[in-house]
Amino acid sequence: MFAASLPRHVVSATVLLTDTDGRVLMLHQARPYPGHPAWWQLPAGLADPGEAPPVTARRELAEETGLHPARVLRPLAVDYRSAADGWPPVIDFAFAADPVPVGTPVRLSAEHDAFAWRTWEPFLQPEQRAWCASLRAAHRRGSAVVLVDGRDAAETATGTGAPVPPSARPGS
Repeated sequence: MFAASLPRHVVSATVLLTDTDGRVLMLHQARPYPGHPAWWQLPAGLADPGEAPPVTARRELAEETGLHPARVLRPLAVDYRSAADGWPPVIDFAFAADPVPVGTPVRLSAEHDAFAWRTWEPFLQPEQRAWCASLRAAHRRGSAVVLVDGRDAAETATGTGAPVPPSARPGS
């Protein structure tokens, strides 16, 4: 059957959550991925079978932080990440939540050992920087963007940007 011969991919969802001071909620991994150091990341995770990306985003945010956004999450980005490091292709849906008040309590899951409200740059691994910069730019514009390997698809299609192999898998 034709459908059975199609390649498989993984779906993940990420939530960009800021506080009213504009700082981003970042979580520190309790255990690193194989071949990578434990790093700071946004709340994110893999979709359960048949789960829609906005549902995945809300579930992961609740599981990892104890937070439940009151309003609908705003689509921020769709990133197609090429197969790499033993992973199949990953399609990551990023969403933005409404800002929460400064000092909002966070309840961490066992997946993470620390959280912080901060600016991104000093805490990112090199593999994360292009993706995070793309999310930040889309968030500032208030619009959604399509990415390929963490970079704007329009730039990579025109040859003005060079996609980098994806090592960071924020949705796992």
